[in-house]
Amino acid sequence: MNKYYLLTVAVLFGALLLAQQGVQNTQPVLSKEQHDGILGALKEVHEKQRNVGLSAAVLLGGTLVFSEGLGYADLERKIPVSTTTRFPVASVTKAFTGAALVKLYETEKIDLDAPIQRYVPAFPKKHAREITPRLLAGHLAGIRSYVGGERDSSFFARHYTDVVDALGLFENDTLLFAPGSKYSYTSYGYNLLAAAIQSVSGRSYREYVEETILRPLRLNQTEFENVRQVIPERTENYSFYHYFSYKESPDVMKVPRLDYSYNMGGGNIITTAEDLVRFGQAIVRPGFFTRESLDLFYARIRHGDVESPWSFGWFVADDSGERRIHITGAFAGTQAALWVYPESDLVIAVISNTWGINSRSNEMVIDLPKRIASIVVETRKQ
Repeated sequence: MNKYYLLTVAVLFGALLLAQQGVQNTQPVLSKEQHDGILGALKEVHEKQRNVGLSAAVLLGGTLVFSEGLGYADLERKIPVSTTTRFPVASVTKAFTGAALVKLYETEKIDLDAPIQRYVPAFPKKHAREITPRLLAGHLAGIRSYVGGERDSSFFARHYTDVVDALGLFENDTLLFAPGSKYSYTSYGYNLLAAAIQSVSGRSYREYVEETILRPLRLNQTEFENVRQVIPERTENYSFYHYFSYKESPDVMKVPRLDYSYNMGGGNIITTAEDLVRFGQAIVRPGFFTRESLDLFYARIRHGDVESPWSFGWFVADDSGERRIHITGAFAGTQAALWVYPESDLVIAVISNTWGINSRSNEMVIDLPKRIASIVVETRKQ
């Protein structure tokens, strides 16, 4: 009896093991040719720009199929970039603000077309046409961008603990144009959105993003940076352009830790490439967001005849190719990109800790992700 019992258990265990292996074998994988092609493309741009460090990740069909680091997270100490190295990602933060806004919309707590003063009463009314959350998300509200001496050493001297306090940088300035009449990119508009999110949620903007986006998606390496804190595994940053004057240098310079607390809604997140692709995966198919919400991310915001290239935190492709959205980030010492291809179930993240030589060409944040996508998608079709 015991022999037959043991034999039955062994057979069942073997069948279960084979079934599990079968499931594993159905998971997306890259061929050696694809892996080497992606790595070669990364190295080519990395070396061409003389960047110090780089991290990239690819998620295909919900499976992490590529994750590599190149160069150094800390050049002086010769600490290499690893898959857990955390990078500031500048304006990629706007995708998180867009996600937080859409989450409020899903629960019917915010009207995307209401006057912004409904949610931020202290913000001055500036025009007969209303500034709305939807117009702010699409950079159609007429809020200005940086001017004059902003973003010099004195500009970064103040630390902001509340997004509402940072509105004082621009709230009394004249609009560039009537709301809804033109497109003009501005981080300040996304900081006003952050203030609205904070008001509606009843929690600080940072806490709301953490509770509704970061924790549910298990983005454990993602947080808002505070230069007053020691952040484990945070990369150092470097540049071939002076971080204030933008004058080019023949030698790489270390970029000091600048305080971006004024820009919580527009550019203050640090994260890893792996966390970024996991975040992007949430915008591929319904689940974390509803189908209606996903449609918001993939449709350009319009006001009458005026169309923005943006949706809620993302650039939306306007060509006839595969549907896609992307968001990039850049300041002295940072290049970052997150690309989402929903039909291919493909998400790509590339981050560098260097503003490399000719980095303003967008070769790393635009051309390189497209190249990686073609390596993955085209090779799969063959």
